Amino acid sequence: METKHLLFLVAATCLLPMLSMKKKSAKDQFNKLVTDLPNVQQEIVNIHNALRRGVVPPASNMLKMTFCGENMHMTSYPVSWSSVIGVWYSESKDFKHGQWTTTDDDISTDQYTQIVWATSYLIGCAIASCRHKGSPRYFYVCHYCHD
Repeated sequence: METKHLLFLVAATCLLPMLSMKKKSAKDQFNKLVTDLPNVQQEIVNIHNALRRGVVPPASNMLKMTFCGENMHMTSYPVSWSSVIGVWYSESKDFKHGQWTTTDDDISTDQYTQIVWATSYLIGCAIASCRHKGSPRYFYVCHYCHD
């Protein structure tokens, strides 16, 4: 019996501090991971470049990675790529050259700028589908790479 009590006390001693820690909300954790943040972009690029540098044997022609932009769109029914890209491009009405919108403005021009960025030269797009509470969801994603 004493062994069981001792094990319980050891377990309680280890677990109680963890229970008292304030659990961060999923939203707070998510907000620190959004790829609009330059520090998150740099972290992702740094991790990839570090792993790529460690490849054995080393690649003599491996390029250093930089961050690419990404546009996403979700619908509850399939729509054409022309429609999706048109939605992104429609942000042009809020775009003012030389001025950046902030998330506080509740206006985004990020998708528009990915499309028209002067040095963008690579694009990759995909569509995926899934169900959420029995309803279909369609996710459209395009990556834009530039200098």
